[in-house]
Amino acid sequence: MSERITPRTLFAAALLFYFGMIVWLGSLAFFGIGVAPVIFKTLPSKDLAGALNAVILHRLNMVELAGAACVGVSFALGASYHERKYVVTQLALLGVMIGLWGVYAYILTPQMNNLRGQINSFDTPDAASLLLVQTFRSYHQWYSRLVGANMLLGASLLVLQTRYFFRQAPVISG
Repeated sequence: MSERITPRTLFAAALLFYFGMIVWLGSLAFFGIGVAPVIFKTLPSKDLAGALNAVILHRLNMVELAGAACVGVSFALGASYHERKYVVTQLALLGVMIGLWGVYAYILTPQMNNLRGQINSFDTPDAASLLLVQTFRSYHQWYSRLVGANMLLGASLLVLQTRYFFRQAPVISG
């Protein structure tokens, strides 16, 4: 069993963790607040805005995955055998976040893209598309809820992991 982690390893783990969380949560926040609303307000049709949004969402999902990978590597570097219960809690939170990401990135997104291809127009849907539009909106609501849950879990993980890093940090006396 390993003793406490070295200050250098702790520093690297903290940098990777915060970088990963900034990338993951920051990209979600920026997209939800700064990109999607602007796209739908600026472009002349919901169809065009939705097509652009779908392309951006795919890239956003890949950015989220990169952030999750950084957080995972951080956990591997910074795990202390003396703080096992905290490590397990953080890993569980990360696991749930990755699971939710998997649902919205690999289950809901393809279903929404498939429906978008079947709907003649979101601006003026024909009678045959009305049920598809309703289903699309239901999937979109679930997508938004899961992203929101990931934001809350990520904020919780930030707090818990920051507490963990402070517990691991050597005492600096002045």
